[in-house]
Amino acid sequence: MKLKIKDILKIIFKYIDRNINYVYIVVCIIFGITLGITLNNNRSYAEQMGSSPNTGGAQSVLVGSYNQLVSKGDNYGSSSSPNFTQDWGTYWNRIMYSATWEPQGTATSSDVLSNKTFISSSNDRTSQSGTKPAFDIDYSLQQYVKYDDYHASSYTGADSTWIQTSSATSAHVWQDTRTGLYWSYSLGSYTNSFSVISSGSCPFFDSTPRSSYTSSNTSPACGNAINACATLSLASTEGQSADTDWYLPSYAELDGAYINGIYNQAGSTFTTTTSFWSSTEDSSGSTRAWGVSLRYGLANYNVKTLSFAVRCVRRD
Repeated sequence: MKLKIKDILKIIFKYIDRNINYVYIVVCIIFGITLGITLNNNRSYAEQMGSSPNTGGAQSVLVGSYNQLVSKGDNYGSSSSPNFTQDWGTYWNRIMYSATWEPQGTATSSDVLSNKTFISSSNDRTSQSGTKPAFDIDYSLQQYVKYDDYHASSYTGADSTWIQTSSATSAHVWQDTRTGLYWSYSLGSYTNSFSVISSGSCPFFDSTPRSSYTSSNTSPACGNAINACATLSLASTEGQSADTDWYLPSYAELDGAYINGIYNQAGSTFTTTTSFWSSTEDSSGSTRAWGVSLRYGLANYNVKTLSFAVRCVRRD
């Protein structure tokens, strides 16, 4: 006897109706197996709550994230227990550190140049823009200067802020915060007989920066004044190690010190009333170099074989 499809379906539905619970269980099992296989083929192993990765953890996204943070160094978290109520384990500790990190800076927009960005405030990783002008020195105040700085009533409103960074006996140092230059005490009088710059004999003038000309590479061709600064060993900040990158300032640096108020701010005892040699040659005569009086701001060129005072400068 031939069974029609209609009859076959009736038999199947009749069976399902009588055994519905068993059929339901079988379907669920088949679905669960199928889903498990699918998920297993697309898995990303995560780390256990301890310090060891799960089986196949070397492939996990979590371990990969941890390794990336480690490669960036200590500023990207720590594997020790963070400031939580429990130790999450090696991997989670570092990830949680990075996730909860907050900037600790104190800078504000007015502290940062207008063309720069920064991240500063706590609980906020938003990039902020600075508003400080690139040049925030009010040079208009210079119009009120009535006398040179040697005068008792000289105007100081246009002066820079000067800080005495070392008051050690016979080793005083002042810093001009406007230029960043440290100025040494007067070393005494020296000649300034450096060779004609165009001859290329004095390596000081090929040194970039000038502070790289030191006691290890001094040359007689650079003369006594330049070499006195190159061999100076003096701590620019009291209590710290001696600095050895001092150099003889240029005419512009000496003149700038006067304009920025070294005589008014550092005082007459430190500044003295003498003229100081610069490392700048006179363009009209190569046997002469420029010197500057830091009390008047007066500049004169003098024959290099004459002796004038020397003080040295350096930068951080």
